[in-house]
Amino acid sequence: MTPKRVLFLVIGLLFAIFVFQNAQVVEVRFLFWSAHASRALVLLGTMILGLLAGWLTAWMRQKEHELEKKQNS
Repeated sequence: MTPKRVLFLVIGLLFAIFVFQNAQVVEVRFLFWSAHASRALVLLGTMILGLLAGWLTAWMRQKEHELEKKQNS
């Protein structure tokens, strides 16, 4: 197992512990919208959105780099 994979597993385990310890229902407000949800679901949703944003940014940079490389050839 690579060190990177071990690091991801440790971070995932710590996040899971954190989420399960924060399972209370909280009020979530965004602009004019309001709802009650489990804090664990809010944290999980936030993490997923962050991961998607990071993945999308990396993918766009890779495509931009490939385009520049192709134009310089």
